Amino acid sequence: MPKLRLKRTPEEEAAHQRRKKQRREEKSKRKHERNTADPSSRKRSQHNPDSRPWASSDDDDEALGPQPYVASDLESGHSSAPHTGGKLDYEQLRAELEEARFREKMAAAFEDDERLDSLEARLNDFAHVPGRWRMGGGGKPGKPVYDEDGPVEDEFLKTDPRHMDDEEYAEWIRMGMYRKTHADEYAEQQRKKAMKAQRREEEKARLLETQRLEKIAEEERKRKRLEREDRRRHYAREEYESRWKGLLSGPGPGRGGDDTPAGPPRELRFDDIPWPVLAAHRQKPDRKAVSLSGQPSVSLEHLTQDAIVEFLIPPSRCTSRADQAQRDAEKKERKDKLRETFLRFHPDKFEGRFMGLVRKSEQEAVREAIGQVVRSLNALMSESA
Repeated sequence: MPKLRLKRTPEEEAAHQRRKKQRREEKSKRKHERNTADPSSRKRSQHNPDSRPWASSDDDDEALGPQPYVASDLESGHSSAPHTGGKLDYEQLRAELEEARFREKMAAAFEDDERLDSLEARLNDFAHVPGRWRMGGGGKPGKPVYDEDGPVEDEFLKTDPRHMDDEEYAEWIRMGMYRKTHADEYAEQQRKKAMKAQRREEEKARLLETQRLEKIAEEERKRKRLEREDRRRHYAREEYESRWKGLLSGPGPGRGGDDTPAGPPRELRFDDIPWPVLAAHRQKPDRKAVSLSGQPSVSLEHLTQDAIVEFLIPPSRCTSRADQAQRDAEKKERKDKLRETFLRFHPDKFEGRFMGLVRKSEQEAVREAIGQVVRSLNALMSESA
């Protein structure tokens, strides 16, 4: 069915004519502006009949896309860089131009470095430094020839000149002539060298003597310290035996200030029991010091296996393998001492003999300490077996 077309009213017809007239005016105006802006375009269109008069550069750019960037275009003032709305991005163009110039300078700098390196290598090939200024012995590796502290010159002068090259022979002659023409100066140098060497030897001897004396003094201090410890242990063992004799002798008023054994007091404390450790006994009073009364304080931390063996067993004095008899005697003495101490601190025997005399508030601590001592003695006796 054909499309139904209605007849325009007079008002619609007048509006349609106005629109047509307006379009014609705009078209003619655009054509006039294009001709006045680029008058050579008409000539190109006349010489090129295939070109379209209505085609524009914008259409070509849209069809072909953005043109690539060429550095020569920037330098010549013509740029094909992308632009927006017909305006060039000068900041981007300036950055690209600076980057291109920087890369050119870097390439030139690398070329200069290569030329300088090769030039230095060629000059070093021709460089020649005499042996007397480089090494000792006419260019041989070692100490410098002019060394006041070493015998390099003497060794070089003793070399056979028949085995020298020209440079070494010239150096050998120069040094020999210098010593002959400057005999006094050379003698003074040798005297200074001898004095310097003598001072060094004296300082070395003094240092060795000082070290020897310090070692002797240290050994003497160590010996005296060991002697003091031996005397202290000996006095503590004597007091240990005396206190045990006092406990085994029966009831008494208690131990006085002298060394005579006395019976156990009416009530025993934890510290009154003669424990087999060095910390449980008093030291021998010094003649210059005031004698301190009272019994040292002992705790379970003191009753260790190492402390017990250090107190009961004296250090062995047998140093050679030939003293087998003395070794056997010390071993037997060790066993007897451990067995005797074990019988003294046997829980059943100690409980029946002395636990009734111990203060009730400390009986539990005494039982725990006796158990710890017995366990240590059992371990020591098993090691000695």
